[in-house]
Amino acid sequence: MFRRRTPAPEPAPDPFLRAGRLALLTSSAVHLGFQSVVTAVVFPQLFEGPRHDMADRQADHARRIAPVAVAVYASTLGAAGWATVASLRSQEESGRAATAVACVAAALAPTVTGGVAVPLHVGVASDRASTMRLQTLLASDRVRTGVAAIGVVAAARALGA
Repeated sequence: MFRRRTPAPEPAPDPFLRAGRLALLTSSAVHLGFQSVVTAVVFPQLFEGPRHDMADRQADHARRIAPVAVAVYASTLGAAGWATVASLRSQEESGRAATAVACVAAALAPTVTGGVAVPLHVGVASDRASTMRLQTLLASDRVRTGVAAIGVVAAARALGA
């Protein structure tokens, strides 16, 4: 008579890691939604029309969007920090690369915003709205949207690992 060998139970997933990855996915999705609205709705309206009142429109834009951007970036960076700490302290190997990509994406978007977009916005608000400045600003916006999309995909892969 042969006995069936019961396979060893798989170790339970680390709840701290899973929660960190879920927070990273959630905040990355919120960031992608925010960035998509900026790309598809806010920027076209902001930059269409006559240039003579663009400085005023830009100043209004900056005043209104700054608190939202700070909240979105802070939550995404916080979730990235949580997922990083959880990945480093966990014994689980699966999903580490995807977590790292999502965390880099979470850090890259505010870096591009602070290093490229904000100085360009300040220039436009100071009534220096050249065609090159506006094209660079729109390009940096598309980069941030792409980075946000990569972050969502990576965070979803990490959570599913």
